[in-house]
Parts: sequence; structure tokens; C-alpha cells
Amino acid sequence: MKKVLILAWDFPPYQAIGAARPNSWFKNFKKNGLYPIVVTRHWDDELNFKDAYIRSSNIQETIINENEFGTIIKTPYKSNFRDRIIIKYGYSRFVIIRKIFSFITHTFSYRFNFLSDKRRVYHEALDYIRKNNIDLILATGEPFILHKFAFKLSQKTKTPYILDYRDGWTTRDDNLKLKGPKKWLNDYFFRYFEKKYLKDASFVITSNPFELPKIKNIAPHTKMFNVYNGYVESEVGLGEGIEQLSDCFRIGYAGTIYPYNRVEDFLEGLKLFISKNPKVNFKLRLLGIQSQPGQLKRIENYDPILKSFIESTPRLKKKDLIQWFCKCNSLLIFTNPEIRLLPSKIYEYLPLKRKIIVSINDESDLKDIMEMTNAGYNCNNAEEIASSIESMYKEFIETGKVKSEVKDFEQFSRVNQAKNLTGIIKSEMNYR
Repeated sequence: MKKVLILAWDFPPYQAIGAARPNSWFKNFKKNGLYPIVVTRHWDDELNFKDAYIRSSNIQETIINENEFGTIIKTPYKSNFRDRIIIKYGYSRFVIIRKIFSFITHTFSYRFNFLSDKRRVYHEALDYIRKNNIDLILATGEPFILHKFAFKLSQKTKTPYILDYRDGWTTRDDNLKLKGPKKWLNDYFFRYFEKKYLKDASFVITSNPFELPKIKNIAPHTKMFNVYNGYVESEVGLGEGIEQLSDCFRIGYAGTIYPYNRVEDFLEGLKLFISKNPKVNFKLRLLGIQSQPGQLKRIENYDPILKSFIESTPRLKKKDLIQWFCKCNSLLIFTNPEIRLLPSKIYEYLPLKRKIIVSINDESDLKDIMEMTNAGYNCNNAEEIASSIESMYKEFIETGKVKSEVKDFEQFSRVNQAKNLTGIIKSEMNYR
């Protein structure tokens, strides 16, 4: 069985969305004929989402675990100077000093390995490859320093490598809009390294189809494929048997809200709906949003007419989150057609079979998925949002629920996407 060494910084028990992609490969490669070896860092289960990234790992030695899926190599993490400042003084003090340190280490780590706080992953991977027969290296970014590690490991050990993009790097929509020194750094400094790593890759995979032509533009001779993110069957199964609540019409949302998300378009559409139906029995339920106080304030302060219709929760455990998705009558996605980042929540929403409302139509991959699966409403403006909510509310009043006619969503399971990737690897690398 061919062995694939996977470089992944985010990996369970860390609960970032980026950890789910390499974990799905680890869980599904072996049954599809490839043996996975993941090289990651120690993540301490008891730490919260924010602290986990900056605190030294409890275990300060490399641990190699083998189980029924494959091998995991966990490397220690030691808090750097920036981390120690945050731990001691919090996020509000010595901001400039932290930014200078972060800029120097992040930028020049592409020249000098010793500046990277992730270098232990590289060294442990190199040690493992030298002692074991490895057929292929797969590096998933972000962080894109892992792409450099794959390139260097390949140079030193003559092992072919492939690069994975969860999102774009220098070609990402928001990076293409940078100005001044940041634009120069993106377009010339970081792109120099990106093109260097792309040039020697056996092939490249992305999770978002719209990134393919942009990356192809800077690396025209590199083969590229798309492998979507997806949903985890066992996670969405946590909501099995839970019906929509009929006491109140609820639209649910969970996930990070970014400054560029078209939140105000949705709120304006909601305002139009509320103005027309002032006594409506409705709640916009923002799940886990209290961990983003700035964005919660942005929503609550949009218009006084909406405040009594908005409710929020602290960060929820996965089971509670999925069950609340199921209790809601509709689920919401925020996006921005000018900065296209395919929201991973779409995959989680689909198998739960709740009608989805998108604000605003991205005219790209999300639009394609919504149309392909007949998932719900892809709204272009506040008026369409108001009309969609009105239609769902009318159905809710008449039947006590909102029916979903979603279809063909099974292709977006993590199991099926991992199977797709193993098929690509076997075909492109001529593995039998």
C-alpha cells in the first residue's frame, strides 16, 4: 500500500474548520488503498479555541501514534515571543510590538526555517521520511509555510509532493484587493515563493473551484484538480430524529462572520419583512456568536426595530450546535460576491435538510452548489431576502414547519470527497 505523508497544522482535537479536511483524509485513505501518516502539532483538548493556538503544548516531546486508520506524528509546540506577550498581558496591550514580531517571523520564515514556529513539523517529517519508505507528501494550507516544507522535503528526499489549498494564497480575492506595501508583499514577495513551490508539485488540489483558474494563471504548467470540503456523517447524525420547532419561526446561523460579509443586506431584508409584519413570531438565532462580540454588536445595532427579534448564544459543543440547526426552520449563510470564499457551513447545512437562505448570491461556487442541490434561496438583494423570509413564514404559519427539497447532497460528504482525492492520486501518480 502506497504511503502518503500529510503535513497539517490544524488537526483534531483542535476544532478549527481547517482540521476537518486532513482528518477526513486520515480517516478514509486506508480503506481506499493509501496509507496516511499525518505530521501535525500537539493540540491540548482542554484548551479553548483561542488559547489552543498560542499556548505551549502540555507534551514537549514528539509522540507517534498508530491506529486502525494510519499513523499520527504529534510534534511539540513552544509559545513564541508574541504568544507569551498575549498570555501575560492579553490581546489589548503591546499590539505594535506583537505585529512587528509577527511580520518578521511570518515573512522571513519563507527564507529561513528557524524563524518559523512550525519548523518542528518539518524536522519530524524529514526524520520520518529518512527512516521510512514514503511515496508521496501532501501539504495542506493554510498555513502556507507547509507548502514550503513539502518543497524542501521533496528536494532533500526526492519524494514527490502535492499541494492543497483550502483557500487561495496570493490569488485569494481579498489579497488581490490589497494596496500599498501589502500589495507589493503579496504580488511579488509571497508570490515568488508560491510560484516556486507550485512549479515542482506533482499536482495541486483546491477546495474551491473558482481558485483553480487564478492559481493556473500563475502556474500554467501545473496540473490542478478540485476536491471539495464536505460534511462528516457522524456529526450531522447527531441531529437524527430532531424536528423543527413549531412554537416560533427561527432562522439559524453559526460560523465566523467576517467584516466583508454582506450582513447588512440580510438585516435590511429582515427589516423590510419585520416592518410589514410587526407582530411576527420570529427569531434570528445566532449560534455561538457571543465569541465574536464585535460582530454581534454590528448586528444588534443595525436597527432598533430588529433588536427584540435577535437572540445569541455562547460557543456551543458540536452536538448542541447540530441539534439547534435541526430545531431551526431555516439556516442562513453570509457571503460576498466581491470576496469569494466558499463557506464551509453549506456542507453541514445540506444533509440536515433545512431550507437555506444565502445573503448575498456570490455568482460563483456557492451559487452552483445551491442550484445543484436545490437547497433554498440564493438572494441578490434585500428585497429578495424579505420575499424569501415572507414565503417561508407563510408556510410555517400554515404547516408549522418549512419543507426542504434538497437533493444530490451526498456527493459532498467527507467520505466521498476523500474517495475522490484517492482516485486522483492513484491515477496521477500511477499507483496500482
